[in-house]
Amino acid sequence: MNSLVQTAWKRFQNAFPVILFFFVLFLIIVEGFGLQYAIVVSVFTTIFQTQHTKSHTLSYYVKLLLNSYILCGLAFLSSLNLPLCILLNFTVPFLLVFLHSSQFNQKGYFSYAMIFVFLELMPPTLSTLPMELAAITVAVFVLGLSLQLYARLFLKTSEPWAKIRLGIGELADLLDLIASGNLSDDTSARLRRLEQDFHRLSYGGHGFFALKTETSRLYDMLAILFQRASYLVTDTSWKNSVDEAHIDALHRLAAYLRTVRDQMSSENNRALISEARAFLNGMNLENGRLRIFFRSFLHMLILILKSETEPETAAPPWQKLSLDDTIAGLRRRCTLESFEMRFALRLSVVMTVSYTISYLVDITHSYWFPMNAFLLLMPAFEESNYRMKTRPVGTAIGCLFVYLVLPNLHTTAGQFVFALAALSIMYCATPGTWNHPIFSTCYALTLASMSIPQTTAISMRLLCLAAAVVLVYVVNHFVFPTSRDTMFRFNMRTLFRLHNSYWEIIRQTLYGRVDLSSAREILTYFHMIYGEAAAYINSLPDSEEKSAGQKTLIVLWQIFSELEQMEFLIQTGYVDSRAFDSLLDLAAACQKRFTKGSHTPLPELRETSLPSADGEPVSAADLTAGRSPLVIAPSGNLDLDYVIRRYLKNAESVTAAFGTFA
Repeated sequence: MNSLVQTAWKRFQNAFPVILFFFVLFLIIVEGFGLQYAIVVSVFTTIFQTQHTKSHTLSYYVKLLLNSYILCGLAFLSSLNLPLCILLNFTVPFLLVFLHSSQFNQKGYFSYAMIFVFLELMPPTLSTLPMELAAITVAVFVLGLSLQLYARLFLKTSEPWAKIRLGIGELADLLDLIASGNLSDDTSARLRRLEQDFHRLSYGGHGFFALKTETSRLYDMLAILFQRASYLVTDTSWKNSVDEAHIDALHRLAAYLRTVRDQMSSENNRALISEARAFLNGMNLENGRLRIFFRSFLHMLILILKSETEPETAAPPWQKLSLDDTIAGLRRRCTLESFEMRFALRLSVVMTVSYTISYLVDITHSYWFPMNAFLLLMPAFEESNYRMKTRPVGTAIGCLFVYLVLPNLHTTAGQFVFALAALSIMYCATPGTWNHPIFSTCYALTLASMSIPQTTAISMRLLCLAAAVVLVYVVNHFVFPTSRDTMFRFNMRTLFRLHNSYWEIIRQTLYGRVDLSSAREILTYFHMIYGEAAAYINSLPDSEEKSAGQKTLIVLWQIFSELEQMEFLIQTGYVDSRAFDSLLDLAAACQKRFTKGSHTPLPELRETSLPSADGEPVSAADLTAGRSPLVIAPSGNLDLDYVIRRYLKNAESVTAAFGTFA
C-alpha cells in the first residue's frame, strides 16, 4: 500500500505543473472568451505537457503561433463543404507527418495535428473566427510565459562541452583498457554506446528543413571520433603484431585525452592542437592498423578543438539550410517503404474517412468519432493495437462513473468541479493505458451533459469509439502497416543503400568535390538506422535468425567504418592521384554488387591488374557486363590497401544477407 501511495504521489508531483497550467489557461480562456473555446485549453495543455522539460527560444513561439493561425484557418475551411472536408483532412495530416515526423521522432507531428484535428471538432464560423484566433493568441502567450518560467525555475542549462568532456573522459579510460589488452565485449559495447549517443545528439541538426548549427557539427565529429576508436576494438587483426611502442602510444593517447578533457575551451585550444600535431608528426608505428587509427583519430580531434575557437562565419538562417540535405531527406521520404510515407497515408485515410462520415451524419457530438480515431492511431503498429484494447475499457469505466455520479451533482459548479478534478487525475495517468481514458471520458461527458441528455452523451461516446476502433483496425492492418518486423526489413535495405551512397561520396572526393556536410548526414543517418535495427534484433528470442542478424549488423557497421576511413585517407592526401582510376573502378564495382538484381562478384585487390582473355586489363565495364571479376591494382598507399582488403573481406561476408533483404 505504501508503494502505491508513493507512486501516486510521485505521479501527482510530476503532473502538477501541467495541472496548474491547465487551470490557469482554463480560467483565462473560459472567462475571457466563453466555454465554447475550452477546446483550445486542451490542445495547448498537451503542448505544455510535452514541451515543459525542454528549452525554447522566441522563434519557437513565433512559429507555433503562425502555424496555429494557419491550422485554425484550414479547420475553418474544412467545415465549408464536403469537397474541402475531404481534401484538407487528407492533405493536412499527411503534410504534418511528412514534414514534422521521422523514423526517430515518430510523434513530431502530434502537437500540430492535434491543433488541426481538435479545432475541427467545433470549427469556427466566419463570424467567430477572429475570436478563436484571439483565443489562440492568448493561449500561445500564456504557454510561452509558463514554459520560460518553468525553464528558469527547474531546468538546468545544457552545455555541449559538458557532454563532450564526459565522453572524452570515458574514451580515455577505454583506451587504457585497450592498451592493457582488455579487448572485451563490454569495452566494444561501451564505445559503440558512446558513438550512438553522439549520433543521437547530432540527429536534431539533420532533420527535414533543419538549420545547420555548430553544435550539431561538433556532435557529428565526436561521433566519428568514437567510431574510429570502436572500430579499432572490433578489428582484432592488429593485436598479434603490437609491441611496447604501440602499447605506450595508446597509453600516451589516453593521457592526452584526459588533458583535452580538462583544458579544452571555447576560447583558446592552441596548446592542445600543437600537442596533437607533435604527437602526429612524431608517430612512427609499424603496425598499419594502429597507424591508420592514430592518424584519423588525431586529425578529427584537431578539427574538434578548432571548431570552437575558429567558428564558421555567421550566416543568415536561409544559408544555414542545406539544400542537398533537404533533397536527400525528401528522397528518403518519397518511397512507400519509408516510415513517414506509410504513416502519413494511414493517418490521412483515417482522418478523411472519419471526418467525412462525421460531416455527413447530422448527429450531435458525432465529432467524437474522428477524435477517437486520431487518438487510437499511433505511428507504431503495436501501440495502435494496444490502444484499441485499453481505450474501450477505460471509456466504458468512465461512462459508468458519469452514469453513477453525475445525477447526484445538482449544480453547475459541482459538475465543473467533478470534470476538472477528473481531468487533473488524467494528467497523472500515462497516455495509452486503460486508466487514462477513464478520466478524459468523465471530463468530456460532464461538459456534454450540460447541453444534451446524459444517456445520449454516453451512447454517442461508446458508439463513436466503437466506430473508431473498427476504422483504425482496418487501416492499421491493411493500409501500409508498419510492424516492427516490416520496419526492420526496411532498415536493412536502407543500410545497404546508404553503403552505396557513401561510395558515391568517395567518388565525388576523388573528382575533387568534397562534401563534408553530406558525408556527415549519411553517417548520422546510417548509425540512427543501425541503432534501431540492432534494438529490434536484440529483442528477439535466441535463435539462428537472431545470431545471423546480429552478425550481419556488426559487419555492416565495420564496412561503413572502413568506407569512412577510405574517405579520410583520400581527403587528407595520403593517396597518390595516380591510384584514383583504380579507386573509381573499385567504387563502381562495389556499388554494382550491392544493387538489387546484381549477381556480379566483388572485385579483388592484387599486386597488379590481371589481363582478361583478350589481353586487356579487366575494367569496371567488364564487371558490369558480368564477364569477369574486377582485379584492382594497389593504390600505392599501404594504409589504404589495408583498409580496402578489410572492406572487401567484410563485404563478401554480407552478400548473402543483401540477397535476403534487397
